Amino acid sequence: MNKASPQADYRESATIADMVQLVSYDEITEVLRSRKFVQGAYAISGKHMMRDTLTLLDGPPHMQRRRVLAHLFDDAAMAGVRERHLIPAVEQCMAEIAAQPRAADGSIPADLVLLVQRCLHRVAAALAGIDGLDNPADADRFVEQVRAIATGATVDWSRGDPQIVQRAAMQALDAFRREFFEPSVAHRKAVIDNARARGEDLKPLSNDLISMILVNEGGAWQGDPELPLREVSTFLVGASQTTAASLVLLILRLEDWFKAHPEDRKLIEADPEFLRRAAFDSLRMTVASPARIRRATEDVTLSSGRSFKAGERVALLFIPANMNPALFGHDAAEFNPHRQVKDAPLWGLAFGGGAHSCPGRPLVTGSRNMSGTIGVDGTMVSVSRRFYAAGLSLDPRRPPVCDTTTHYDLYAEVPIRFTRL
Repeated sequence: MNKASPQADYRESATIADMVQLVSYDEITEVLRSRKFVQGAYAISGKHMMRDTLTLLDGPPHMQRRRVLAHLFDDAAMAGVRERHLIPAVEQCMAEIAAQPRAADGSIPADLVLLVQRCLHRVAAALAGIDGLDNPADADRFVEQVRAIATGATVDWSRGDPQIVQRAAMQALDAFRREFFEPSVAHRKAVIDNARARGEDLKPLSNDLISMILVNEGGAWQGDPELPLREVSTFLVGASQTTAASLVLLILRLEDWFKAHPEDRKLIEADPEFLRRAAFDSLRMTVASPARIRRATEDVTLSSGRSFKAGERVALLFIPANMNPALFGHDAAEFNPHRQVKDAPLWGLAFGGGAHSCPGRPLVTGSRNMSGTIGVDGTMVSVSRRFYAAGLSLDPRRPPVCDTTTHYDLYAEVPIRFTRL
């Protein structure tokens, strides 16, 4: 069996060992929605590479910036992203794979981890406003830079030396600045300046993060010339890394499921909802962070009677909460693409909640609709559907390789084959 279903237990991690750890779905939801708790994570990266980004802000500054970004993820924008960026990016990646040498049996070998990263980073780059990923070498270099930045952003969960991790992340951030960020900013600034000089409406130009920052330069991002770089790099991490890891886990969980339920493989093509339900249930079992950390701004007592002192930090463990049998059924600890859920989102707490809920959820799920029953494919389903149409299967001779450098449930390599490219 692939190491996809068992979940890592983060409760003994040094990062949260001294904190109260909540595993109750109701308690976690209350903390996420309460204005008496604020962001309490990113103790190291929050001082430098993520300082003052949307992820770390609270209160009015957070909401001001979030409102500016809101139309990036409305349903109309998501439809445009699918047509202009997602589908072309996936097809470009598949064409690159199809051009690779074939095995003796006619199949094409590939690494699922690298392929997913290449696909989703191109989509994230388009949303961020980053150019220059047309050829595989540039795309792969960009992927490596963002992955190194991500490791620095989540250094609290790294198994490596924090100083070494942070140094590598800052080097990657500097390379990203020079190779991708600054040329992309210069291109968009010229377009916006020309439109402004002609008295044109700038709103139609605000269709990516960099353009939004430039159009709103006197508002939500004012006062710090380095903030746009930090905001865009943090956005790229959030828009690519979690979804890429989640997509790899979805494929591994599906392949495990098909071993036990081979009759369900035909549902990939026969039932459009099958992959959507599978993706949502896999997301329920997947975390963007081993624990979300919040800090009480004043003395607080939850509805359960549990109390926290002002300044106390609390760790929110989503995985145990998302396995509550009262909400998700008697087999809540297992992956089940046929799961029926009535009193919670199909993906549980995967996207958080409250002011710091993931703004990119519509990109992943396909819509702002919280029920997940909208008949539209988000990024995970679109990509996995295309992979399976190309005859994806795991390489039986080469098992997946886990990433041992982090507490995250990640893979360094997942060998696959395509038989219909």
